[in-house]
Amino acid sequence: MEIREATDDDIPTIRSVARDAWTEAYADTVPESVVESAVSEWYAEETMSRIIADDEQVCLVAIDDGEASRDSEDASEERSEPRGDIVGFSHGATDNGAGDVLRLYVHPDRWNEGIGTAMLEAMEERLTAMGAETIQAMVLADNEMGNAFYEDHGFEKTDEAETQLDGATRTENVYAKAH
Repeated sequence: MEIREATDDDIPTIRSVARDAWTEAYADTVPESVVESAVSEWYAEETMSRIIADDEQVCLVAIDDGEASRDSEDASEERSEPRGDIVGFSHGATDNGAGDVLRLYVHPDRWNEGIGTAMLEAMEERLTAMGAETIQAMVLADNEMGNAFYEDHGFEKTDEAETQLDGATRTENVYAKAH
Protein backbone atom coordinates (compact mmCIF):
# COMPACT_ATOMS: atom_id res chain seq x y z
CA MET A 1 0.00 0.00 0.00
CA GLU A 2 1.17 3.49 -0.85
CA ILE A 3 0.13 6.56 1.12
CA ARG A 4 0.51 9.86 -0.71
CA GLU A 5 -0.77 13.42 -0.76
CA ALA A 6 -4.19 13.72 -2.37
CA THR A 7 -4.65 15.58 -5.64
CA ASP A 8 -7.69 17.20 -7.20
CA ASP A 9 -8.01 14.14 -9.45
CA ASP A 10 -8.65 12.04 -6.30
CA ILE A 11 -11.67 14.04 -5.11
CA PRO A 12 -14.42 11.92 -6.73
CA THR A 13 -12.96 8.72 -5.26
CA ILE A 14 -12.43 10.33 -1.85
CA ARG A 15 -16.11 11.33 -1.89
CA SER A 16 -17.10 7.78 -2.86
CA VAL A 17 -15.00 6.20 -0.08
CA ALA A 18 -16.51 8.63 2.45
CA ARG A 19 -20.04 7.84 1.28
CA ASP A 20 -19.49 4.07 1.44
CA ALA A 21 -17.79 4.22 4.85
CA TRP A 22 -20.48 6.46 6.36
CA THR A 23 -23.28 4.34 4.89
CA GLU A 24 -21.79 1.17 6.41
CA ALA A 25 -20.67 2.62 9.76
CA TYR A 26 -23.94 4.42 10.48
CA ALA A 27 -26.41 2.07 8.77
CA ASP A 28 -28.52 1.80 11.92
CA THR A 29 -28.27 5.40 13.12
CA VAL A 30 -28.04 7.86 10.20
CA PRO A 31 -30.46 7.73 7.26
CA GLU A 32 -28.81 7.26 3.86
CA SER A 33 -30.31 10.53 2.61
CA VAL A 34 -28.53 12.38 5.42
CA VAL A 35 -25.25 10.64 4.58
CA GLU A 36 -25.64 11.66 0.93
CA SER A 37 -26.39 15.27 1.86
CA ALA A 38 -23.44 15.50 4.28
CA VAL A 39 -21.00 13.89 1.85
CA SER A 40 -22.14 16.19 -0.98
CA GLU A 41 -21.59 19.24 1.22
CA TRP A 42 -18.40 18.25 3.06
CA TYR A 43 -16.65 16.75 0.04
CA ALA A 44 -17.73 19.25 -2.60
CA GLU A 45 -15.14 19.79 -5.34
CA GLU A 46 -14.38 23.39 -4.28
CA THR A 47 -14.06 22.49 -0.59
CA MET A 48 -11.75 19.56 -1.21
CA SER A 49 -9.62 21.56 -3.68
CA ARG A 50 -9.12 24.24 -1.01
CA ILE A 51 -8.14 21.60 1.58
CA ILE A 52 -5.69 19.91 -0.78
CA ALA A 53 -4.03 23.25 -1.66
CA ASP A 54 -3.80 24.54 1.94
CA ASP A 55 -0.31 24.25 3.48
CA GLU A 56 -1.84 24.16 6.98
CA GLN A 57 -3.86 21.05 6.14
CA VAL A 58 -2.97 17.52 5.11
CA CYS A 59 -5.05 15.27 2.88
CA LEU A 60 -3.68 11.78 2.31
CA VAL A 61 -4.92 8.85 0.26
CA ALA A 62 -4.10 5.15 0.59
CA ILE A 63 -3.55 3.39 -2.71
CA ASP A 64 -3.86 -0.38 -2.98
CA ASP A 65 -0.67 -1.50 -4.67
CA GLY A 66 -1.55 -5.20 -4.61
CA GLU A 67 0.39 -5.91 -1.41
CA ALA A 68 -2.59 -5.81 0.99
CA SER A 69 -3.07 -8.90 3.08
CA ARG A 70 -5.90 -11.22 2.16
CA ASP A 71 -7.76 -13.74 4.30
CA SER A 72 -8.33 -15.87 1.23
CA GLU A 73 -8.37 -15.75 -2.53
CA ASP A 74 -12.18 -15.67 -2.39
CA ALA A 75 -12.10 -12.46 -0.35
CA SER A 76 -10.07 -10.67 -3.02
CA GLU A 77 -12.53 -11.69 -5.73
CA GLU A 78 -15.48 -10.25 -3.77
CA ARG A 79 -13.96 -6.77 -3.39
CA SER A 80 -15.68 -3.97 -5.24
CA GLU A 81 -12.50 -1.84 -5.12
CA PRO A 82 -10.02 -2.99 -7.77
CA ARG A 83 -6.27 -3.02 -7.13
CA GLY A 84 -4.54 0.33 -7.68
CA ASP A 85 -7.53 2.33 -6.48
CA ILE A 86 -7.85 4.64 -3.49
CA VAL A 87 -9.01 2.52 -0.56
CA GLY A 88 -8.78 5.14 2.19
CA PHE A 89 -8.10 8.78 2.97
CA SER A 90 -7.44 11.07 5.88
CA HIS A 91 -7.62 14.81 6.42
CA GLY A 92 -5.88 16.71 9.20
CA ALA A 93 -4.81 20.21 10.19
CA THR A 94 -2.68 22.02 12.74
CA ASP A 95 -3.33 25.11 14.80
CA ASN A 96 -1.00 26.54 17.47
CA GLY A 97 0.72 23.28 18.37
CA ALA A 98 -2.41 21.15 18.18
CA GLY A 99 -3.09 18.69 15.40
CA ASP A 100 -6.53 17.45 14.44
CA VAL A 101 -7.40 14.28 12.58
CA LEU A 102 -10.53 15.65 10.98
CA ARG A 103 -11.43 12.64 8.84
CA LEU A 104 -10.13 9.14 8.40
CA TYR A 105 -12.06 6.65 6.30
CA VAL A 106 -11.32 3.31 4.71
CA HIS A 107 -13.56 1.66 2.13
CA PRO A 108 -15.73 -0.88 4.03
CA ASP A 109 -14.58 -3.73 1.76
CA ARG A 110 -11.10 -3.12 3.15
CA TRP A 111 -11.78 -2.69 6.87
CA ASN A 112 -9.56 -4.64 9.28
CA GLU A 113 -6.61 -4.89 6.89
CA GLY A 114 -4.39 -2.31 8.63
CA ILE A 115 -5.12 0.48 6.14
CA GLY A 116 -6.65 2.75 8.81
CA THR A 117 -3.66 2.18 11.08
CA ALA A 118 -1.23 3.06 8.30
CA MET A 119 -3.27 6.16 7.45
CA LEU A 120 -3.37 7.28 11.10
CA GLU A 121 0.39 6.75 11.53
CA ALA A 122 1.13 8.75 8.37
CA MET A 123 -1.20 11.53 9.50
CA GLU A 124 0.34 11.66 12.97
CA GLU A 125 3.82 11.91 11.39
CA ARG A 126 2.74 14.77 9.12
CA LEU A 127 0.95 16.69 11.87
CA THR A 128 3.91 16.27 14.23
CA ALA A 129 6.29 17.50 11.50
CA MET A 130 4.01 20.54 11.15
CA GLY A 131 4.49 21.32 14.87
CA ALA A 132 1.67 19.45 16.57
CA GLU A 133 2.51 18.53 20.16
CA THR A 134 -0.87 16.90 20.72
CA ILE A 135 -3.21 15.27 18.26
CA GLN A 136 -6.96 15.22 18.64
CA ALA A 137 -9.70 13.26 16.88
CA MET A 138 -13.46 13.47 17.19
CA VAL A 139 -15.78 10.55 16.53
CA LEU A 140 -19.55 10.35 16.74
CA ALA A 141 -20.44 8.46 19.90
CA ASP A 142 -22.63 6.16 17.75
CA ASN A 143 -19.56 4.97 15.82
CA GLU A 144 -18.43 2.08 18.02
CA MET A 145 -15.77 0.93 15.56
CA GLY A 146 -14.34 4.44 15.19
CA ASN A 147 -14.18 4.98 18.95
CA ALA A 148 -12.47 1.61 19.47
CA PHE A 149 -10.02 2.44 16.67
CA TYR A 150 -8.69 5.56 18.36
CA GLU A 151 -8.61 3.93 21.80
CA ASP A 152 -6.66 0.99 20.34
CA HIS A 153 -4.12 3.46 18.92
CA GLY A 154 -3.28 5.20 22.19
CA PHE A 155 -5.80 8.02 22.14
CA GLU A 156 -7.66 8.81 25.35
CA LYS A 157 -11.18 10.16 25.53
CA THR A 158 -10.84 13.62 27.00
CA ASP A 159 -14.22 15.24 26.42
CA GLU A 160 -17.54 15.17 24.63
CA ALA A 161 -18.89 17.72 22.20
CA GLU A 162 -22.12 18.19 20.31
CA THR A 163 -22.62 18.49 16.57
CA GLN A 164 -25.62 18.97 14.33
CA LEU A 165 -26.35 16.24 11.80
CA ASP A 166 -29.64 15.51 10.08
CA GLY A 167 -31.34 18.23 12.14
CA ALA A 168 -30.49 16.45 15.37
CA THR A 169 -27.87 17.13 17.99
CA ARG A 170 -25.42 14.23 18.22
CA THR A 171 -22.66 13.53 20.71
CA GLU A 172 -19.07 13.34 19.54
CA ASN A 173 -16.31 11.83 21.65
CA VAL A 174 -13.11 13.87 21.73
CA TYR A 175 -9.85 11.88 21.83
CA ALA A 176 -6.33 13.19 22.36
CA LYS A 177 -2.78 11.85 22.23
CA ALA A 178 0.44 13.65 23.19
CA HIS A 179 3.46 13.57 20.87
